[in-house]
Amino acid sequence: MKAILTKNDKGKDQIRLDLAWNLFFPGSDGKHPHYSDLLYPFTNWLWVTLGSRSGFMMVNNKSEISFKIPDLEISALQFITRILSMWFDEVIVENGDGSTENSWTFPLTNVYDENLDESEKATQLSGEGFSFRNLMPLLGPSRVFATVEFLGPGHVSARLHSHSSIDEFYLIIEGSATLRMNDKTKIVKRGDLISKPTGPDLTSQIIADQGNSVRILDIEVHPYPDPRTKEVVHYPDHGEILLHGHGWSAIIPDSTVISPEDFDRNYEKGYFRKKDGSWEPKDIPGYHKRK
Repeated sequence: MKAILTKNDKGKDQIRLDLAWNLFFPGSDGKHPHYSDLLYPFTNWLWVTLGSRSGFMMVNNKSEISFKIPDLEISALQFITRILSMWFDEVIVENGDGSTENSWTFPLTNVYDENLDESEKATQLSGEGFSFRNLMPLLGPSRVFATVEFLGPGHVSARLHSHSSIDEFYLIIEGSATLRMNDKTKIVKRGDLISKPTGPDLTSQIIADQGNSVRILDIEVHPYPDPRTKEVVHYPDHGEILLHGHGWSAIIPDSTVISPEDFDRNYEKGYFRKKDGSWEPKDIPGYHKRK
């Protein structure tokens, strides 16, 4: 199959990337949205659209699909051609002078930040002594979300934390550091793969405290191809529980967590739970007041 990216109108069957870009990234004026969660819903939309239009195995589909694009900076254009390259044998970009070029790109990136193109650089967030680079959705939408993290001496990967619906793995690809896991610590080094599956309240944190910088490939496996899935994150050092995702965003002090035994015994009673964990009787339709 062949994808043709053009600024010209090509009829009603043309996929309007220009409209979609402005819808997902209002006010961007064709600039790459950089380190933005909005990249994920945009890529998911494009992925579903491409799947609905392909219809055949790639080797047997000789059709051409036209995409109308806005004026895009090079990093944004490269990002789109990377996604299209997973669906098409050719990705043709029409230039203003009428010339064309095949911009088909392999779905790969370098975890050592070497020889990055503009689309790869655009997903990197850097500061003094650290950098984080999202590999997804540059490599296509997936339930796997990967980040390359570079930590200078004294920096940390994140708070000590656990996830309720995300499996997380860390691969140390450069340097050595201290791994905190619950109340235990261990020195980890290049080549170590650390597992943090969901289920237990298993907390982790990586600290670059060994006198050297450390590079980490952080891999999260989500239940859905969207990083904003509802979940509960526990930060025991800070005494906080985060309700995160679509439809909710709140912090709860973890000191308010109590055993569910009382809840189980009185599920069919009418009462209201107060902030301090105590309760008071309440008239609730279908239930007798708890005494």
